[in-house]
Amino acid sequence: MSERKSTSKDGGRDGGVLEGAGAYFHSIIDASPNCIRVLSVDGRVEFMNRRGLELFEIDDFEANRNMLWADTWPQEARTALLASISDAAQGLTANFRAVCPTTRGERRVWDTTVSPVFGDDRAVVRLMATSRDITRELETQAFLDTVVQLLPSPLLVKDASSGRYVLINQAAEDVFGLNADDALGKNAHDLFTQEEADFFAEEDAEVIASGQMRVSEEEPITTRDGEVRYFTTKKLVTYDDMGPRHIVTLGEDVTDRRAATGSMREALAQAEHASQAKSVFLANMSHEIRTPLNGIIAGADMLSQSSMTPRERELVDIIRASGVSLEHVLSDILDLARIESGQMAMESSTFQAGELIRSVAALSRLRADEKGVSLTVEIAPDIEEAVSGDPVRLRQVLTNLLSNAVKFTDRGRVTLEAGRTADGTARFLVRDTGVGFDAESKARVFARFQQADDSITRRFGGTGLGLTISQELVSLMGGALDCDSVVGEGSSFWFEIPLPPSNEAVETLHEAAAPQRPLRILLADDHPTNRKVVEMMLAGLAELVSVENGLIAVDAFAAEHFDLILMDMQMPVMDGLTALTEIRRREAQTGSGHVPAIMLTANALPEHVAASRAAGADHHLAKPITAASLFSAIDTVLGGDEGEQAA
Repeated sequence: MSERKSTSKDGGRDGGVLEGAGAYFHSIIDASPNCIRVLSVDGRVEFMNRRGLELFEIDDFEANRNMLWADTWPQEARTALLASISDAAQGLTANFRAVCPTTRGERRVWDTTVSPVFGDDRAVVRLMATSRDITRELETQAFLDTVVQLLPSPLLVKDASSGRYVLINQAAEDVFGLNADDALGKNAHDLFTQEEADFFAEEDAEVIASGQMRVSEEEPITTRDGEVRYFTTKKLVTYDDMGPRHIVTLGEDVTDRRAATGSMREALAQAEHASQAKSVFLANMSHEIRTPLNGIIAGADMLSQSSMTPRERELVDIIRASGVSLEHVLSDILDLARIESGQMAMESSTFQAGELIRSVAALSRLRADEKGVSLTVEIAPDIEEAVSGDPVRLRQVLTNLLSNAVKFTDRGRVTLEAGRTADGTARFLVRDTGVGFDAESKARVFARFQQADDSITRRFGGTGLGLTISQELVSLMGGALDCDSVVGEGSSFWFEIPLPPSNEAVETLHEAAAPQRPLRILLADDHPTNRKVVEMMLAGLAELVSVENGLIAVDAFAAEHFDLILMDMQMPVMDGLTALTEIRRREAQTGSGHVPAIMLTANALPEHVAASRAAGADHHLAKPITAASLFSAIDTVLGGDEGEQAA
């Protein structure tokens, strides 16, 4: 140890190798973060720097001096090591990577460079072996490689300068049908179609130029087996000191999702088509049913005004009542269909709430009187005023509730109460002393096509749609309908809706009356029965010109003067809307006066009413009609009340 100290300040590590080199070079080698050994040309260790002693945990270098360096490495590493020594001895720089444990048994991976050291005569006099511990780097790299390979999304990395692939993960191999070993080092034109490769190149250039990540939705990419799949891709560039380094593309295969979305769109389109077809079917059925129904109800109405025997009048009343019931069923089905399709819209106008409530009660009172049931109406002063809301739908709900109450009550009374709650909301309550129902049946009374139980259905009849429609209408008006009942004691139905007071003037309805002067009326209707019914109603009251389609009506209007037009909507050759539009055009062109027109049709849906107004109709009267409804409509349009004409 003393000799070592006298010959070297580093504990004898140099063994004279650095003799004469000076402390300067000694310090430089000791400052290296890597393990540095100086070897003889035949591979014996003559010197190891301070970092090497620390890394290999060597306390006594003397024990390792002049040992063959290869003997300190595992057998499996010696072939590469000896080859590197041989190359370096010939003046070449050699590299190898191998696992070598420290003296304490810790396995480390070393990346080693063996370089020749030349003397003055350019002969190799020593070898210098520099080893770098890359154990953690390899562990980190292995971890990252594992993560990359386990990614469920395709990941591809290109060299930014050459465009050649340097990484393709397992997911990319699977989805594109690639083999990473074969694909690495190739570019997009080697692996994909010409068109797709050109597009990728444009994307790469855009990303490099902008420095921003590019996201492409549903990008089509052809796999190696020719299948086109769709991907949402995210592409970005990594940089180093020299500029763009790598182009990274991460994809998500959205082929199945795209197909599912397409299927959903197709299903939605089919559903919409089916809904439209249903609407068209219902509109056609409404027209086809209302047309003959018009003949039944109008004919019975005309017969009821003539002299008949009691038996004949009874039969006529049965026919008329049956026709009206059938019309109600048809209206319920159409209302339900419109609610289901979202086509039911609420209107808002000013009306006298008290008058509407009393008029609804008056209609139900006739039936109540026939059964010996008392029907009373209690209207609070705060609801007697003019209000703003939808009078048609409010009337429909109240009529349904009162009609049910009377139908299911054989003795006792039915009461309609109307008033306001503490917060000003309008509240309506219908109570009866009828058959009632139990709590279990409550959930069914608002269900479609159902009543409280089968026995009630058999006993009282009905479609079971009235309460369903009423509940939907109340909801559309901004309220809620509920009920309570006790079997054998009766039921209560109530709802609350916003009906704010209104300061606008309330429209006054014209009383139904026959025209007071002879009129020249043009009637266009393709159905002979409907034309005959109108002729009978207006017999002796008007001069009627009757035609069978819109084209003849237009020609007749051009040739003669008329005070009024009654136009069917659905006719062959030319429909009523087209005919009326042409008539209005001719009026504007010639400057002649406006001739009132009533669309007299079996098309009764809101869209039909809107179409009538758009074509220039002053009133829309849905079939079936009665003499009173026809005279009222005529009186309305000839009276010039624009508000009523638009109704």
